[in-house]
Amino acid sequence: MEGRYTAGELAELAGVSSRTIRYYDKKGLLKPVAYTEGGYRLYDRQSAMQLQKIKLLQYAGLSLKQIDHMIESQSEESLAEILWGQKLLLEQKRDQMNQVIASLEDALFACSETDNERENMESVLDILRVKDMEAPFDYRYEFYETYSRNQQNWFQWVYDRLQVCSGAAVLDMGCGHGNLWIRNWTRIPEGVTITVVEKLSSAIDYLEHFYLENKKFLQKDVKFLFLRQDLEQDFLCPCQYKENLPSERSAGGAQADSEQDCPKVQREKYDRIVANHLWDFIADKDALMEKAKCALNKEGFMLSTYSSYGFMEEVNRLFASVGAGVDFSKLTACQKNRREQLEQKFCAHFATVRHDVFQNHLTGITDARVLTEYIEKHYPAEYAAHASAWRETARKVNQKIAEQGALEIVTYAPLCQCFRNL
Repeated sequence: MEGRYTAGELAELAGVSSRTIRYYDKKGLLKPVAYTEGGYRLYDRQSAMQLQKIKLLQYAGLSLKQIDHMIESQSEESLAEILWGQKLLLEQKRDQMNQVIASLEDALFACSETDNERENMESVLDILRVKDMEAPFDYRYEFYETYSRNQQNWFQWVYDRLQVCSGAAVLDMGCGHGNLWIRNWTRIPEGVTITVVEKLSSAIDYLEHFYLENKKFLQKDVKFLFLRQDLEQDFLCPCQYKENLPSERSAGGAQADSEQDCPKVQREKYDRIVANHLWDFIADKDALMEKAKCALNKEGFMLSTYSSYGFMEEVNRLFASVGAGVDFSKLTACQKNRREQLEQKFCAHFATVRHDVFQNHLTGITDARVLTEYIEKHYPAEYAAHASAWRETARKVNQKIAEQGALEIVTYAPLCQCFRNL
């Protein structure tokens, strides 16, 4: 039959065994398009492309279960986006392994300094504590990515609402390590210029290095400009904007622009401004909002994300249900008040404000320590205030988990699009 292949023919075409074809069929990854009168499987050209995609994703490190989930959910991610996400994941694992190796080397050196086992142990523990403090992870994002069951992740959702068009000028105020851009690297349209502002040298150095290493994966004429500034002290000083890249070769062999070769940027108006989880770190919010509004083009808007809610509220209800004696009502009420005050400021400074909310479904939490460690890391004062109660609280929560199953929590992350004009 023209354009049709038997399992054996498809296997030979793709360089796999017939048994592999049958196995993929059994797993629901590669269903036949028809059967012969004798009951043999038949496949077409689309099947051949699907098989090649499965092989590629397996080579990239995805499990068959992950691939099946992508096929079943009819993910809208392009192949390039999937491979980019996997590349980031593998690089993170590589960096973690390199960090472990470096820690072990430091520990081995410390052990060689003395034969005293106790001193050796104390030295090693000191080294590991320092390494842990220096780890470049954002633990909050790591937590949500571990337990989230959303098909679309936070960074994709935020990027979609930024609505960046080809040739747009974007300003990212307080970019941090640039996760919004790194996670959507291959999606940034042609000709977009992104100016990132960050006062922490370690963060902007990381993003500059990432840009050098991965600029070849960007679409045509996408450019990042890097500015080390304090947003409250000297924000929007166009004469200081430049593509501030070190004069050295990247891993791919491309020569980075030297400082004197980088063009000065006289950019005063932007199509989009990003303020991603920024406002908790800004003392004079009104002044910065006014500056941001003035920096927008007439049709532009500022996209702001800010403190999520739902997690601590649900944890508080959980603790109350088991009689834990731990109460975070004042904390959650204070957070709600800050959100409402911030939203009022948006409305006061911008002509139009559109609200949206990202719902994050967290599942699979089977140990109370997940909750207590999160609270300890992100709310240390509140954690310390209930120090004597945590062991008993964890016991009661784990008992409830054993009786009723893993915890499920829905959190809500608000987002506002703040338009300069109506």
